[in-house]
Order: sequence, then C-alpha cells, then structure tokens
Amino acid sequence: MKKISFIFLFIINFGCVNSSEKLTTIKGGYLFFDDAAVLQTDHEIYGVYMSEKALELNKRAAQLQATDSEMIYVELKGIISTEKHEKILWEKKFDIKKIISVKADEKPNNTLILGTN
Repeated sequence: MKKISFIFLFIINFGCVNSSEKLTTIKGGYLFFDDAAVLQTDHEIYGVYMSEKALELNKRAAQLQATDSEMIYVELKGIISTEKHEKILWEKKFDIKKIISVKADEKPNNTLILGTN
C-alpha cells in the first residue's frame, strides 16, 4: 500500500509541473535583430526566447523581409512567461514551441489605382 501511495504522490507532483506550461496560440507581428526578437499583438509585446524554433523562424522570416526592419506576421504556439531574464527585459516573454504560419504582409492592399485616358 505504501508503494502505491508513493507512486500516486510522485505522479501528482510531477504531473502538475508539466500541466502548468500551457501552450498558447498568438498571432502578431514578429521582428528580430541578430540575438533579439519581439512578438507584438494588438494588446501586448513579448520578448522572445532565442530557442531552436526562434532561430528557425528568423530564417523563414528573413526570406520574406524586404528590409531588416520589416515586421513579419506570424501565428505561433508557445509558452508565455513572466520570469526575469538577464537579456530579455520585456515583462512578458514567449517561448516558441510551434510555428503555424509566417506571412510578409497581414493586411490586404486596399490601394485604388486610377488610370489615365
């Protein structure tokens, strides 16, 4: 009986650690420079952890950017954190776990072109 209780407590303790890291889907503008990146939504700005997924996103985004300062529009899944970080000074940070989409321009071109006769 003691073994069953110990295993049950072990599963509960370690199960709670993993369940607290819920994946969140975020859509917004992504901008990166060398070793830093930010993700901006309509209501929040996140510093981005430079993980393997972030480096992959940087490569994909670079192919779509006309200039280094052009924002790329992305949809990502990841984990939001408010833990302090020595390099990322934004209050909220985002750890990318999955890249869903990457686009150069989110807004449709609504320019009206008038021809001459």
